[in-house]
Amino acid sequence: MMSVGAFSAAKYSPSFVPASISVGAPASTLVQAKAEPGRFPPVDESAQGAATPSATDQPENAATEAEKSKRAQLANAESELRRVTQQEIQDLSARDREVRAHEQAHMAVGGQHAGSVQYDYTRGPDGKLYAVGGEVGIDTAPVPGDPQATIDKMEQVRRAALAPAEPSGQDRTVAAQAAQAIAQARAELATRGPEPSDSAKSEASAQSDESAGEQGDNEAPGTAPDRSRELTLYRDIAGSIDAADQAFSQRA
Repeated sequence: MMSVGAFSAAKYSPSFVPASISVGAPASTLVQAKAEPGRFPPVDESAQGAATPSATDQPENAATEAEKSKRAQLANAESELRRVTQQEIQDLSARDREVRAHEQAHMAVGGQHAGSVQYDYTRGPDGKLYAVGGEVGIDTAPVPGDPQATIDKMEQVRRAALAPAEPSGQDRTVAAQAAQAIAQARAELATRGPEPSDSAKSEASAQSDESAGEQGDNEAPGTAPDRSRELTLYRDIAGSIDAADQAFSQRA
């Protein structure tokens, strides 16, 4: 079998080819065919064989191409890994900012009724900690014995629960509980009736003092004769005692 590309059989057919000729044999063993009239001169197969890559070079070239392909695949995998890692870091950074803004909104509106914030962290591929969750404690207990103070407190609690741009399910639950406490406090106020204002209390106190003064004035004329009679009685008793003493002294 001859090497591919050695010659074209349609144009040339050698007159004699020794059986000992094989692929890759030395050029000295090739036998030149004699020229015959009316035929093309024989082709120098040794020159064409030298220009064509030998079969032994093909495995080496294939190995080189395979190595290049593996290196290219490895470079692509490393590039994809870097891209995914960078995207994960960006997502964690965005989540961290969102969580912190959410909890700070609760604290800012909750005021004295809001506690400290607690964050849940996760470590990113760059080794840093990122906040992925958080919570803020808030006081939802009613004010004992003061429905109006309870209403004011629960209004602030409700605003604090709904302060973030995107309230969570837990936030909405706290807001609903605060609204229920407000309704109960208003019902309690309705059963008690409206409390008098400060001006009304002052006016009632003034009226009470005025009534007490008038009562004292009315009793003064009636009590004066009573006191005069008591004074006359005391004088009579004293006169009787003095007369008895004088009589006793004369007898003695």
